Amino acid sequence: MAEWETDVLVLGGGPAGTWAAISAAAAGARVVLADKARCGAAGPTAVGSTSLWNVAPGPSRAEAVRRALGHGGWLGDPEATHRVLAETHDRITQLAGWGHRFSGGPHSTRIWLDGATYLRRMRRAALEAGVRVLDHHPAMRLLADREGIVSGAAGVQRHNKFRPWTVRAAAVVVATGGCAFLSGRAGTDVDTGDGLLFSVEAGAELSGMEFSSAYGLAPAAAVSTTDCALTFAALHDETGAALEGHRAAAFAALADGRRVYGIPSALSPRQHRQLRRDGSFDRDKGIALRAVLEGTVRGTGGLHLTGGDCATTIPGLYAAGDVTTREAVTGAVSGFGGAWAIASGTWSGASAARFARARPIPDRLALSPAGETPGAGLAPVARIDPRAVIGLVQEHTLPLRRSYWRSAGSLRHSIGELDGMWPGALFDLGGAGAEGLRAREAAALLAVARWTEYSALARTESRGIHRRTDHPEVDAGWRVRLRSGGLDSVWVRKTARTPIEPQISRGARLRYRTAHGHGPAEGEFPLTSG
Repeated sequence: MAEWETDVLVLGGGPAGTWAAISAAAAGARVVLADKARCGAAGPTAVGSTSLWNVAPGPSRAEAVRRALGHGGWLGDPEATHRVLAETHDRITQLAGWGHRFSGGPHSTRIWLDGATYLRRMRRAALEAGVRVLDHHPAMRLLADREGIVSGAAGVQRHNKFRPWTVRAAAVVVATGGCAFLSGRAGTDVDTGDGLLFSVEAGAELSGMEFSSAYGLAPAAAVSTTDCALTFAALHDETGAALEGHRAAAFAALADGRRVYGIPSALSPRQHRQLRRDGSFDRDKGIALRAVLEGTVRGTGGLHLTGGDCATTIPGLYAAGDVTTREAVTGAVSGFGGAWAIASGTWSGASAARFARARPIPDRLALSPAGETPGAGLAPVARIDPRAVIGLVQEHTLPLRRSYWRSAGSLRHSIGELDGMWPGALFDLGGAGAEGLRAREAAALLAVARWTEYSALARTESRGIHRRTDHPEVDAGWRVRLRSGGLDSVWVRKTARTPIEPQISRGARLRYRTAHGHGPAEGEFPLTSG
């Protein structure tokens, strides 16, 4: 077994994880970063581009916060949004100092980063800061001391015959990304919800899991490595009729069984060649498109954070990026992903370093797997094929009729099927080597699907990206956030009502209903008056 000890252990090597590692190292901590794949070369950011809001202090930033609150269905926190914009602005200045080049320059209000170049720069910065990087070291479980404080993690080495590894640490940052349910979206093959599962097993809580229904548009005939970078100037259906409302109208058309085509805004020579080779591009119609579930990667739900230090509900565990909830910043909609990765990564790393300074690294004999459960998908002998579990999860998550449009009937049916599979995942899903890793991923996918379905059933309204066909209107009484958790028995509960009062005009509601066929979630348009 390979063993290390360190002050701060960071799990995940994407933008949030690398910012956390750099921040912890800058605070004087010894840092180990363990990544499921290769740090700086995996995940959605590595195969696309990242946009960042770079809003300087002043009226422009105040206006950006105001609009974000309205767009997010009034579930956000203006102070948190201000902090994220301020932190991102400072870190963009830091990136520029490292020599990173930006489209439009570092003083533009909105900056686009080439994902692969950005992540290579972050990996190099982490190594220069003295961070020990463990590539192809997926974490399987968190470790805790006798007092229940998270004190490290254990996993397997994919590049070394899946031999075990252990890192003992005074504090841990989980930045393993969200969960896209193996939908085929470029770069999301590593986003299987592992960090959500082992954090909840350790006692962490979740929030906003009903806002997990973010979809993207991708070429229908291929799983393209460039689909994250495609933007469309116009969308139309198979008859040539333009789809007013753009993406929302496209998803509605696809849900109705119609074909949808996109005219790309621009294509690089590489994208053009790949789409031609895959048979995805038609000179007259454009690119045939399909809806691809992006789950909590572009959605909002994830680990609940107790404050601005990015601490979770269990001591010693901090979190950053897509594995966490972004409700405080984005409310009920997607957005701020790149900025949130930077800000939460920076804050969680610094907080973990402070926590680590206050306690010694526990002795190995004092550690055990965190939580009171045996760990789903960790049975020594496999009695269930992981593909059966994954197939069931995808049946109840990927289709538009399951996640884009929801109803009590479909949600209860999904919950019954998924709950019925859970005992098997807990006791009969497992194995050794690559089979064991896939079994653990399947268990994580199942757990995340159950949390999202239970949370979606509990919120009896439509708000942001959560759409209920049986509750199509926004309900002011639901201007609350939903916490969730549990393994054998999933629980969901309301938190306190958010104090911000929205102002949505009658005319705006009517225009929304005409365009979408149902009443508006408060997060679908900015502040209006009258």
